[in-house]
Amino acid sequence: MPFDRRGALAKVHNSERSLLDRAPRFLFLAAVILATFAVGWRVGTFEIFPHAILFNAYKTAKTQIKLITEENYVFRRSRFVNIAPNSVKAHRFEFFAAAALADPVLIAGGFGQFAEYCPGHAGCLAVEYAGNGTVIHAYPYRPGEIEKTTPLAAFPYEQPSGFSMDVNARPVSISRYANGDLLVIFQSKYSFPYAFGVARIDREGRPIWYRRDYSHHEAHVTENDVALVPSMRIGKWSPTFNSHPLRRASKCAETSYLDFVHVIDGEGQLLKETSVIDALLESPYASILRYVNSCDPTHLNSIHKVGENAGGGGSIVPGDLVVSLRNISAFAILDGDTYRLKRLVRGRFFGQHSVKFLEGSRFLMFDNLGREGRHGLSRLVMVDIEDSTETTIFPNDKTPAHLRNMYVEKAGGISISPDRRRVIVTFYTAGKAVEVRLRDGAVLTVFNSVHDGSHMDSLPEERKTKAMLLPMGTIRYIDSGGKSRPAHLPRSEKPGRGSARR
Repeated sequence: MPFDRRGALAKVHNSERSLLDRAPRFLFLAAVILATFAVGWRVGTFEIFPHAILFNAYKTAKTQIKLITEENYVFRRSRFVNIAPNSVKAHRFEFFAAAALADPVLIAGGFGQFAEYCPGHAGCLAVEYAGNGTVIHAYPYRPGEIEKTTPLAAFPYEQPSGFSMDVNARPVSISRYANGDLLVIFQSKYSFPYAFGVARIDREGRPIWYRRDYSHHEAHVTENDVALVPSMRIGKWSPTFNSHPLRRASKCAETSYLDFVHVIDGEGQLLKETSVIDALLESPYASILRYVNSCDPTHLNSIHKVGENAGGGGSIVPGDLVVSLRNISAFAILDGDTYRLKRLVRGRFFGQHSVKFLEGSRFLMFDNLGREGRHGLSRLVMVDIEDSTETTIFPNDKTPAHLRNMYVEKAGGISISPDRRRVIVTFYTAGKAVEVRLRDGAVLTVFNSVHDGSHMDSLPEERKTKAMLLPMGTIRYIDSGGKSRPAHLPRSEKPGRGSARR
């Protein structure tokens, strides 16, 4: 067939005209896309309407998906180890020296943990052990009863439908009152904010009172059952800071975590509170806030009270408060009466937790990222604020090889023995804690967070042949005063709401 040149040219011409005819549509579509991008950029950058609506919808959808698809808060972090589930009790303690564990300890549990001691419950909330590793008392975990308790204070929360405290929240800090009751701080990954409140729990695991007041992290029970509790508010930064010359544009203008120190009496009543942000802004150290993450500027993770053996040239006195502020890698000393910030201490430590007063001008802490190079990132460090020296206590050159190079980025803690000679260092995500001698860092005891998960239907088949290694919870020394009590385990009850059998 002969080539039709005229027809081919006509087709090309018609095609070009078709593209030209469609050009306005393409240009309009491109303009809409560019305009949408520009509006979205402005809404996101300057957080103007409808940023709050869209952001809340995103958070809700993300949380709901996680709640449906993920396992229990703690168990999704578990690992299985080559220990028979029915022999976990024999592997929880490793004693390295005859002088190890001279005092009883309280070890935090949670959903499904220490289940052999709390049958018919959602595991044990905590277990009190004697120095030889035998059980003195087990506190059953009753999250359903806590959730049903009318709170003394109730701050607004955002949480998805289907939320349940037994599987979607966890105890993160446990302290002991003089009569054996527990002060328990809860957190949740599935609510906003994550700070889920504080409760006083009796020796049978029953709630005495509960506050849903954004309490979070490590609290400290002092004399007369008065508790020092980290808490927060959600909202704009301090009005003082909004007009401060150091202020930077906030990415979380309406939803920042603003830390407070709460003083709560034994009945659960708030006696006093102070803003950590305001204490910083009113101090000579305000400029440190210039470059911090504005969504969580300080991240208060522990409060501790200075004891009678304080020193340091008058910079600290008995009754002052020591607060650990992770997101500025510093700890602050607050006046015990006025809560004025007296001193801010920084050093080679970074992202630290659980800063505790030791004696004189010396403090101990769990330093998450202040590596020295030889033994990994995380360490127990002693800081002397008198001469600004830092001493790594653990790990060191004599530390057993399998206990070196443990690393915890966002948690961890310490407990100092009543005689001030030993320290328990908790490596949360490693599932271990180590008792060391303070003068040389020698290892005395190792605690392993191993648990029997064979009764948990929601876990993999490995649960029948291997024990679970879970994140290591709070461990605290108990000052027994030379006295001991008979072992007491909770009464067995039929499984009900909150049972670990699923």
